[in-house]
Amino acid sequence: MALVKKSPRQERSVRRIWKTPGSKMNGLFLAFAMITLGWVYLLYRNAIATQLYPGPYNAPFRQFGIVSFVLVLAVAAYTLRRRFVRRLPGKVQSWLWLHVWFGMISVLIAFMHENFQNITRDIEWTKMRFTEYYFGTSALFALLLLVLTGVIGRLLDAWQARVIAAEADTNGAGISRSVEDRLFELSLTVERLSAGKSLPFKQFCEQALDRNIDLHRLLPVLAPSEVSDFQRVYEVLTARAQLTRSLRRQKRAHLIIRTWRCIHIPLACLALLAIGYHSVVELWKMLVLHY
Repeated sequence: MALVKKSPRQERSVRRIWKTPGSKMNGLFLAFAMITLGWVYLLYRNAIATQLYPGPYNAPFRQFGIVSFVLVLAVAAYTLRRRFVRRLPGKVQSWLWLHVWFGMISVLIAFMHENFQNITRDIEWTKMRFTEYYFGTSALFALLLLVLTGVIGRLLDAWQARVIAAEADTNGAGISRSVEDRLFELSLTVERLSAGKSLPFKQFCEQALDRNIDLHRLLPVLAPSEVSDFQRVYEVLTARAQLTRSLRRQKRAHLIIRTWRCIHIPLACLALLAIGYHSVVELWKMLVLHY
């Protein structure tokens, strides 16, 4: 009976897929964010054209601050969904897109709330400026810094995810956990092949396993009976060295993301504290004066 064998081209065309599937909510949240930003901008243009002294204490500028605060709360809900309240509806990836788009427009709406004061005009780096109006300027710059670090983190995440995916696709083992398991198997293979061999053979294997150095510098002088096993060991150690480099690159990528999170998350807590204090006080004053 004839055997059907795949051609080399067909075998090479089979590739593992490491890309995360896209979310349908991405377009929805982006559309909602653009509609909200466009609506606020139209009101802003009309206000600066009709008001003599446009500022954050006049309508609709004050309402812009409320909109920005609501968006910041929605952005913070992503952290709750991911880390604490996992029973909230929707996938984490969908909440991530809400986090991204709402965070970006929240700072733009906050600029319009301040009529771009302290951003493009009337900039003063004084203590009084940052503490006046219930830390309004501090809340603005905290939000700006938070969004900037978030954008940087999103770019780093995309870059490092591409690095990890490229390594997983080319190292023959996969992501870091699979690479570690494969390295352990190769180490056992080396120990098995070196059992019962001469002292130079064993020293070569031990040094190659313990240190990340060039194998050509350690080549020993062996008996003819050990050459065959040595060739097998050399191939295994070469494969192990390549996997070790791949694992190192993947761990470096994970370290970069973890370092960014260690900066972004505490900054987010401090920014939310400043924004929340300013917003709650201003809302309370608005309600008291209204009634």
